[in-house]
Amino acid sequence: MYLYNSVILLIISSVLYLYWYLKKTYSFFEQHGIPYIKPTFVFGNLTDVILLRKSMAEAFADLYKSLEPHKFAGIYAGTKPMIMIRDPELLKDILIKDFAYFSDRGFNVDQTLEPLSYNLFLMKGDEWRNLRMKLTTTFTTGKMKMMFPLVQRCAEKFQKVIDNTPSHESIDIKDLAARYTTDVIGSCAFGLDTNSLENPDSEFRMMGKKLLQFRFRSLLRFLQLNIPAKLIKLFNITLVDVKYQNFFGETVYKTIDYREKNNVVRKDLLDLLIGLKSEKSSDLPKDATEQEDLQKFLDGVGGDKDGKNNLKITDELLAAQALLFFLAGFETSSTNLCYVLFELSQNEHIQDKVRQEINDVISANDGQLNYDVLKQMTYVDMVIEESLRKYPPLSILSRRTSQNYKIRDSDVVIPAETSIIVSVYGIHSDEKYYDNPQEFRPERFTEEEKSKRPNFTYLPFGEGPRYCIGARFAKLNVKMGLIYALRNFSYQVSPKMKFPIEFDKNFGLLAPSNSVLIQREKLNDY
Repeated sequence: MYLYNSVILLIISSVLYLYWYLKKTYSFFEQHGIPYIKPTFVFGNLTDVILLRKSMAEAFADLYKSLEPHKFAGIYAGTKPMIMIRDPELLKDILIKDFAYFSDRGFNVDQTLEPLSYNLFLMKGDEWRNLRMKLTTTFTTGKMKMMFPLVQRCAEKFQKVIDNTPSHESIDIKDLAARYTTDVIGSCAFGLDTNSLENPDSEFRMMGKKLLQFRFRSLLRFLQLNIPAKLIKLFNITLVDVKYQNFFGETVYKTIDYREKNNVVRKDLLDLLIGLKSEKSSDLPKDATEQEDLQKFLDGVGGDKDGKNNLKITDELLAAQALLFFLAGFETSSTNLCYVLFELSQNEHIQDKVRQEINDVISANDGQLNYDVLKQMTYVDMVIEESLRKYPPLSILSRRTSQNYKIRDSDVVIPAETSIIVSVYGIHSDEKYYDNPQEFRPERFTEEEKSKRPNFTYLPFGEGPRYCIGARFAKLNVKMGLIYALRNFSYQVSPKMKFPIEFDKNFGLLAPSNSVLIQREKLNDY
């Protein structure tokens, strides 16, 4: 009887404690005078995400819409409070003007658990600032010109695979674009001929797919739920499966060792990283564009280029950056290229206009194609930008306050260590900024139309000092793939294509989960 009563008392006490804890947790926004959406028990406002009924991109975009007309409001990821920012002026404050309060993305990583997590995306504070300064010279215009031949060789192979596909046979452009970007990143970041275009089952391609395959543990970690550190270690709740991280890490270590021992120079990203380690590459910029990039960064974070930078460059640090370049460049670029070709397959008049510009520009430059010639293809840029608007690969931005912060034109003070969330997909689909947002219309990105929109309503690569350092490389990757895909072929959507496109439920990336099927028809050679 005593044991029975003790068990009953323990159960009642546990239930009462849980009720008290949740009531206290879910009163956060009331205590701070912040409007919010009423949460559901335990799941907060992300029930559909946690139960895998909806992609993270769509769920946050739905929350964004439901919070109209508030400029900012609260949501709960499980029991974790987050403040969603919806106003362009407030976004400017957080991403640029008051960046010192919001310099961290808010992810806590354990290097012993995730050895390759020590990368630019996840790093914080002075370590992030110092590494970002060192990497400023990595993706400048000069470096893009240097790597152009590597990308071009992959684009030529991409074209060859399309050429070898029979007319009216369905092409899974999601898979083919991923094989192309795998080869580009493999070549430029790892110095390897990964051969994914010729061999879809190549080891590098398979490892890349596994690296980003859905894991419920990864989803929970990405949502930044309040999971105790001990449980994260116990259940191995990592962002990326460690055994696949190790594959890429070992690849980098072997390549670095071989190049250093044999004085191999390949003019790729890994060469630039090795240069940082050996101090052959000066911390100071070497040309006008590098100087401009560095100064823009320093203006955002404060300090000067001659300040102390004691960050030690190790092979492990380089491997972490190479893995980041792969993760950031492979999936985001492939989905962007996939969506561009999918939209062009549905909009023949836009497709014809793009193809005409490509061939006119190349003809006007005596058949030559180089980095400077690419800049003349302005309509191609508009098409890529419109695709990034309609389908932003990174659908959300996250930040965390380092100290108490008062929101402009309000009495609200955000407590230190509070998570901030921005729905890029929500903003890009907002009719206040983009009329008929589901329409694919590249003319939205003429200089005249862009000038009519508020700043901070187009954020495919973020903004401010945390702006994606590889944006130039991503655009080069996609633009070259598009040029070689379109010059001699026209495209239509395959009759086998299943609508609507469904989105992946992993990592907040707006990637299609189903096949994207198109057909090609060969045109007369130009």
